[in-house]
Amino acid sequence: MSFVSFDHKGLKFEGISEGGIRTSIVCPSLDFMFDFGFTNPDKIHISRILLTHAHLDHSSGIPYYVSQRSLRKLPTPKIYLPKEIEPKMSQILKLYSEIEGFDYGCQLIGLNYGERVDLKPGYYFKPLPTFHRVPSQGYTVFETKRKLKPEWSELNQNEIRKKKELGEDPTYELDSPLVSFSGDTKIEYVLENEAVRKSKILFLECTYYCDKRDVSRAREWGHTHLDEIVANADLFENEAIVLIHASKRYSYRELESWVRKKVPNQLKQKLHLFLPTRH
Repeated sequence: MSFVSFDHKGLKFEGISEGGIRTSIVCPSLDFMFDFGFTNPDKIHISRILLTHAHLDHSSGIPYYVSQRSLRKLPTPKIYLPKEIEPKMSQILKLYSEIEGFDYGCQLIGLNYGERVDLKPGYYFKPLPTFHRVPSQGYTVFETKRKLKPEWSELNQNEIRKKKELGEDPTYELDSPLVSFSGDTKIEYVLENEAVRKSKILFLECTYYCDKRDVSRAREWGHTHLDEIVANADLFENEAIVLIHASKRYSYRELESWVRKKVPNQLKQKLHLFLPTRH
């Protein structure tokens, strides 16, 4: 199995994403992974999973992950997921726990769209609506910084100190979308979520690239087609767009060829294929 790495301005991601087969992408520095669609013993130490939906190519590794962390007596992991599927996922893990004959330690956290979850100082994420065939959500990670309020900019240090002693806060929180991850979705995930379009890094599902599997077929199955991305090229304000979930029916050379032929230059410069070389 060939894993892929992607690095943008020092923020590194690694994993694999193959349409209908397996998807899991890890952000080691922020201690989380998007989805866990295969059993990967090397990533058991990551303490959070941000699950987009329950199709097995995105979720099948979760019982193994929870079991292994329990056996190794690692801290209880947190698995964030669409609120609608939390009860059934809880039942699945309970059954596996009974079959294996020991208690699973796991915190399942069903989230509503827009609910804020802190990662570590300076970072938090929110689930955003996606458009798939089953309950699903994408995730946007935000970076926060403290900035001096404009009305304080002309004050000297003594004046600022006096105001702070009176309990006034000279700063405000500035949030900016850092990375968004789509999971499986129609193009509406991009069209209807401003934070997604403005994220510095966007991991975007693109399963189909050719005319044999056209836009109507993609939409029927709750996926995105390359032609839809091209048609909305002007909307993407991202610094990097990483295409994931390509169908296994395509070779790497075919994917490169379609990107080269179809994608306009302004978009092509920031487009990346997240997959190992295929021949």
